[in-house]
Amino acid sequence: MKLDKKTAIVTGAGKGIGREAAIEIAAEGAAVICVSRTQADLDETVKIIEGNGGKAISLSRDLTDASQVQSMVDTVVKKYGHIDILINNAGGYPSEIYTLPDGSNDTGRQAIKIWEWSEAQWDQIIKTNLKIPFLCINKVLPVMIKQRSGDIVSVSSRMGRIASQMGAYAVAKGGIITMTKTTAIQTQEYGIRANAVAPGIVDTPGQRIYNHNVGQDDIKMGTANSVARAIMYLLCDAPPVMTGQVLDLFTTV
Repeated sequence: MKLDKKTAIVTGAGKGIGREAAIEIAAEGAAVICVSRTQADLDETVKIIEGNGGKAISLSRDLTDASQVQSMVDTVVKKYGHIDILINNAGGYPSEIYTLPDGSNDTGRQAIKIWEWSEAQWDQIIKTNLKIPFLCINKVLPVMIKQRSGDIVSVSSRMGRIASQMGAYAVAKGGIITMTKTTAIQTQEYGIRANAVAPGIVDTPGQRIYNHNVGQDDIKMGTANSVARAIMYLLCDAPPVMTGQVLDLFTTV
């Protein structure tokens, strides 16, 4: 097993890409720490992993809160003594993307326009999609630096790679890419790799809700497992010198 005796934190592990990544990582022998806010979803992920013969625990945390992120890190270090892998997946398509400032939903278009965003809406999406991975990297890296080893893989999006309609969401996902490259530059001397994946439209519960709200129920989507497999490539099969890179999982034509 390629990840035997390693520990892996997977955020947003209760469903979708995070759940698939947690299952794949556990199948390669790692002990997986499944983290999100919803305990019932985490329990189901852990049940699946254990049913497959893997090792996993759940931690319910609000990862927008620095103290709860630090609590996550402290709990993992106390139980396992090390953190080898961080999968930054938590985030998503909140309703603010297509909710106008007056509270009405314009479901006939892809997203509200940049001049229609309220400050509160903007802050909420940045917090959910960019602050979380920053806090996790910020709190996990001191452990990895002390170990002089570690792998970080963050989930960005095609919306962070190309011009799009998605406002703060696209800005946050683009920020993940820049943060990944910055982290790679600053941590390479410690034996740490930081990479990212940029999926296209992926069939997850949140994505299906969004598709329905904008009238695109029949749009073709990729699978969460395909993203998990890309994450596994970065963890298990990518060259040791591969850091600061982004795997694009979509077509631009």
